[in-house]
Amino acid sequence: MAAALWARRLGIEVLVVERQPKPGGQLLSYSMPIVDLPGFSPAPAHVLIERLTQELGRVGAAIEYGRQAMSWNGSELSLSDGSALEAGWLFYAPGLRTRRLHIPGEDQAFRGSVSELAGCAPKRRVLIIGGGDRSVEGAIRLARAGHAVTLAVRSPRLYARLPYQTELSDTSATVFYRTEAVRIEGKPGYLRVPFTGAGAPDAAWEGSDVLVRIGMEPDIVWQIARVRGDQAYGRHLRMTVIGDAAMDPWERSLVTAFASAMRAVKAYVNGMDS
Repeated sequence: MAAALWARRLGIEVLVVERQPKPGGQLLSYSMPIVDLPGFSPAPAHVLIERLTQELGRVGAAIEYGRQAMSWNGSELSLSDGSALEAGWLFYAPGLRTRRLHIPGEDQAFRGSVSELAGCAPKRRVLIIGGGDRSVEGAIRLARAGHAVTLAVRSPRLYARLPYQTELSDTSATVFYRTEAVRIEGKPGYLRVPFTGAGAPDAAWEGSDVLVRIGMEPDIVWQIARVRGDQAYGRHLRMTVIGDAAMDPWERSLVTAFASAMRAVKAYVNGMDS
């Protein structure tokens, strides 16, 4: 969305192709107020999504929803419905997906959003695996909603931002450090997770839901991009990967995603003029 805004400001005709039925991407999973944008008062993610969408409408940037990009050959973007779009350049913003644990039974982990789980009744016993912003944020939301939350963290400390850690300490969530899940056993509604590690509890965890939040990786379509390390790179000419997928994990934020879009569009315009 940021790339489309910059393109329109610089006089470029643009079309946004979004695979989901509505805009927002990863912002849709934010449950805490957005605090990463200087000058933007802390507010729910939907406020930012609405502002961006309204701005796209004002500058005349078209958006098509429910269309999945499948391949790019340097001049044509093929879509999952069999159609194709011709373009002079592709700005590819695939976003991120949750990194997998690669342990037996992982497919039984909860695939929905924290918001969906927070609203479940009766209250549930939830295990969250991970120690970063997303895992701690999820633990806060679920604990505040009255669920029994356990956090299993592989490292000796949390890596979430300090305000999140402070908020977590004010909840009833239990945290085990130096703890790794061995496997996920059982069936939907009743799961069992044995642990290993110096800080692991003697007994296996038992409960209703397991959330894996161990980090993110580029959510690419392999015919369009490839991943090297933690970053995505385009497979073909006349394209630029932008947003979180184009950056190292420590660089990722709303500010850097917006900046990535601006740099890519300006580089494209400068290339046109040369």
